[in-house]
Amino acid sequence: MRPSLERVPSSPYLSWHHGVRAEPRFAFDWHYHPEYELTLIVAGSGRRYVGDRVDDYEPGDLVLVGALTPHTWESGPAGWHEAVTLQFQHDAFGAGFFGRPEFQGVERLLARAGHGLRFSGPGADAAAAGVVGIGGLDPARRSLRLLDVLVTLAELPAETLSTRSLVTDVDASARRRIDLVIGLVRRDYPEEVTVARAASLVAMTPDAFSRFFRRHTGRTFTDYVNDVRLAEACRRIVETDAPISEIAAACGYQNLSHFNRRFRAQTGMSPREFRRHFRAEGRAAQ
Repeated sequence: MRPSLERVPSSPYLSWHHGVRAEPRFAFDWHYHPEYELTLIVAGSGRRYVGDRVDDYEPGDLVLVGALTPHTWESGPAGWHEAVTLQFQHDAFGAGFFGRPEFQGVERLLARAGHGLRFSGPGADAAAAGVVGIGGLDPARRSLRLLDVLVTLAELPAETLSTRSLVTDVDASARRRIDLVIGLVRRDYPEEVTVARAASLVAMTPDAFSRFFRRHTGRTFTDYVNDVRLAEACRRIVETDAPISEIAAACGYQNLSHFNRRFRAQTGMSPREFRRHFRAEGRAAQ
């Protein structure tokens, strides 16, 4: 199966991405991106796929995946699943940053991450605690914490996961087109984002674009737009007290009934159930 290219969200406050994924299930989504990714499983269990390696995972699983390395986490038993991800490009802190003498250990760590690295033991537990606590920090201290975690991991033994590198070779022209379209969707998802509009952006006919997008991402363009809208809706439902109708409209759904159907199909819950469940889980974890 060919992995799809994922566009990691950008932030006006950070030069890298901090995300919390909390869902009733983690679907199999074989993908890659130009960012390194450090993933900590907070809740739930299932199967982890990195390159040509497949393993079980459980809470506390801490894995660093290299840039362009295909990977996915697929949840097992029904229940709540939560992960924290820190995603960053090699030059997130400036060109040549990790090549400086004091960060040579981190540079070696990142070079090894192309095969996937799993960390365990007391040192890894301390790094995991740093990952969990990063969300409560201001942007500057988040970046300092990320560097501290990477320095800690560079000093620890790690299990190499994949036996060979499966870094994906994507045509540069295709990648530029995909990046343009993904940028359009991320920016304008509250509005009407049609296949025709996206096709025009990359100088293709709608039919040719639809085939192109599905071939390179593994999903239809319409499905991708809905995924982006629903991901933003989930974030707003959890992080704000805004009315569900207001969130639906802000995420591009003018029909509340349609939004509720889409949301339930994606998460297995209504928006209100999702808000109650997530907040109950958060209180239980405190």
